[in-house]
Amino acid sequence: MKIKFLILLTLILVFTGISACKNSDAASLNNIEDLYAQPLSVIQKCVEGKWKWYVSFGGLAGSNYSDNTFVDIEKDHYVIDYEDGSQQTFYFTWEKYDVTGIGQTYVMWDETLNEPGWYFVSIKNDTLTVASSIPTGPDIPFSFGFVRVK
Repeated sequence: MKIKFLILLTLILVFTGISACKNSDAASLNNIEDLYAQPLSVIQKCVEGKWKWYVSFGGLAGSNYSDNTFVDIEKDHYVIDYEDGSQQTFYFTWEKYDVTGIGQTYVMWDETLNEPGWYFVSIKNDTLTVASSIPTGPDIPFSFGFVRVK
C-alpha cells in the first residue's frame, strides 16, 4: 500500500512540476521588452497566432484605432480580416535585416515586393508592439499594436 501511495505521490509531483514549467515558459514569453533582440524561434513562438489589430501609429492621422480588424500570423504568411469583411493574405520569409536604431533583427520579408516588412518590438501581457522596417511616408503608419485573441 505504501509503494502505491509513493508512486501516486511521485506522479502527481512530476505532473505538477511539468505544468508549472509550461506556465512559467508561457509567462516569460508573454513579457519581452526587446523581442527584436531574441532568437528567431522565440520571436516566432511569441507572434504566431490570432491578434486583434487595435491601433496604428504614424502617418497624417497620428493614430488610428480599429474595432474589428484581426491578423492571423502563421509560419510563412499572415491574413488580415478587415472591418468591412474583406480579407488579404501576405506571404513572407524570416530574414535578418539591419533596422535603424536597433540593429540586426528578424523581419517578415515581403516576398511579393521583395522588401522588409514588419519587425516585432515587444510583447507585454498579450499586447504585441510591431513596427514597419520600410521607410514611411506621410500617410503610411510605422507602428502597430495588437492584442492576442488566441
